[in-house]
Amino acid sequence: MRTPKECADVLAQVYQLSFGDAQSGAYRIQREDLKDITGRPVFHQTIIEDVSDWLVEQGLILIDRDDYFVVTPPAMLDGLRKIPKDVLEPFHHPVGLCQSKST
Repeated sequence: MRTPKECADVLAQVYQLSFGDAQSGAYRIQREDLKDITGRPVFHQTIIEDVSDWLVEQGLILIDRDDYFVVTPPAMLDGLRKIPKDVLEPFHHPVGLCQSKST
């Protein structure tokens, strides 16, 4: 059974490997394969969180996509579009205010 740190080390090593059509880089790994890397019969969310925390130490992030995980550097997410305040404004809901309807 591997520790979460050891599992993060394995995921970081895989990031450096050449497979598919890339020399190295972001990849996805099936949930069952990550479970096999841990060597644990039961794959608790706390283990995933611990692996993720150790992976951050190596400059990578783990994204849980239910059936699979993505291992990528955080910079790959920097290009995502940002939501302007005027787009979100119609969806804001006042916090802590109770509205009652008079009948």
